[in-house]
Amino acid sequence: MAIVLVGIVLSLSVGLVADRAQRDGMLYWSAGLVMHTAAYVFFNQRAQIGDFASIILANVCLSCSLAAFSEGIYEFYRHPPPRSLIWAPVLVVLLALVVLMDSLAGRIVVSSAIYFSQALLAVSLVWQKRGQTAGRGKYFLASGLAIVMTMVALRAIGAMRGAGAAMTSLTESNPIQTMTLAAALVCLILLSLGFVLMSKERADELNRVLASRDELTGLANRRRLNETLASEWARATRSDQPLALVLLDIDLFKNYNDAYGHQAGDECLKRVAQCLESGAQRAGDLAARYGGEEFLLILPDTDALAARGVAEAVRRAVEAMDLPHKVAASGRVTVSIGVAALTGACYPDAESLLRAADEALYRAKNDGRNQVQLAEQALQHARADEAVTLKLVQLVWRGDYESGNKVIDEQHRKLFSQSNKLLGAVLGGQPTQEVAALVDQFIADVLAHFQAEEAIITAAGFADAPDHALQHRVLVDKALALAERYRAGALSVGELFEFLAYDVVARHILAADRAYFSCLASRADAPRRDREDAARQSAQAPRNPAA
Repeated sequence: MAIVLVGIVLSLSVGLVADRAQRDGMLYWSAGLVMHTAAYVFFNQRAQIGDFASIILANVCLSCSLAAFSEGIYEFYRHPPPRSLIWAPVLVVLLALVVLMDSLAGRIVVSSAIYFSQALLAVSLVWQKRGQTAGRGKYFLASGLAIVMTMVALRAIGAMRGAGAAMTSLTESNPIQTMTLAAALVCLILLSLGFVLMSKERADELNRVLASRDELTGLANRRRLNETLASEWARATRSDQPLALVLLDIDLFKNYNDAYGHQAGDECLKRVAQCLESGAQRAGDLAARYGGEEFLLILPDTDALAARGVAEAVRRAVEAMDLPHKVAASGRVTVSIGVAALTGACYPDAESLLRAADEALYRAKNDGRNQVQLAEQALQHARADEAVTLKLVQLVWRGDYESGNKVIDEQHRKLFSQSNKLLGAVLGGQPTQEVAALVDQFIADVLAHFQAEEAIITAAGFADAPDHALQHRVLVDKALALAERYRAGALSVGELFEFLAYDVVARHILAADRAYFSCLASRADAPRRDREDAARQSAQAPRNPAA
């Protein structure tokens, strides 16, 4: 009777707090408790309803209770339930008991094996998902299932050893029966307590997440933003490390909402938030919704130049989404970004750093939108850093690079200058449109140079001129491919530098082009040799006697 009473209390308690909309498995668990209680009621009513009905109904209810528990666990984890594995054992129990009604040991062994497999299915999912489950409720639940498996295994072993009658008697008191009922009561309490604890702990974890996350975008909310900014500011000032803020605003977002509706506006916010979150790649970075259509990136240990690079990558990612925006001049959704960085003691507090990023943001919007602007202090530091960086990567023209042909040498010097200008624009984080224009101009000048060079070396009689022209085609194709990758935001500075410094300059201008230098020199000497030959012939000609 104790198991029946506990089962009734637990099933009513769980059923009253269950909410189908929550999809936490509580309704299945309540149904499982009801079936478990019914099983022991049928066991106790054997004298009234007969052995056959009591055995069949009680064991089918026990199997149904384990199946319902499994359903509840699968629903709790939002995992598609394998219903054939969950409910097929119920039918197997029914058929096996009918066939083995006259064999007590056979009934116990077969039913115990089925119950063991049902409990194993449930505990295996709990074990697989243990890393995704907060708290300790999972351990109570796993312990209860382990007791079920141990209990049915011992029953099967006992039945095979001839103790079946002692285990099935509900009227006679004996150690086996007492231990079995006590284990059943303990595992029932552990199972229910564990499952309820799991639901409570997940709800608590969800509340903690909601307290620090923006519901729409999933980014950190304003509360967590303020807490993180305060702690990172304290750490940066204490350790004298840089700290950068990237403040982003969606251009003409109110017009977007008016044109496409608030649902489309919410989707736009979520898409932009995903782009911003991609910029928070390190463990200490934080992407947050600042308010409305404004977002903020907190980047510890990041200077102004690096922060501008992150901001530019985010801006390009938003632009690459190609979300239509008929009110915007570009015809698509874009963002304006302001960047401020703490370097040294340029800002007295975190609020002033945030205001500097906000001022840079408004300057970006006033200057035409869809761009990144640095705060004044950050801009000064970035310019200094850029000057040092650009000096390190400048391509320097030297006199011994000259071929002797005026046209080719002037064009080579121009390509060196343009390579430096292009590298400076990329390293300086210039807007995509400006860098893309420089890339296009560089490719156009390379094409013009190759055409002029091919004409000159062919006229000079360079035997490998066709092969040299083929090298030109390969370089042009690679340049065009890199230009497309840059526009798609998939080209690194290292790849661009390798192409300019190694492929164009080192391998081609300084190596491959030297093969035709001797032809150009021979061509340049040809007029002088012609004049010398004519002079010699004139000196050797006989004088006219009549003269």
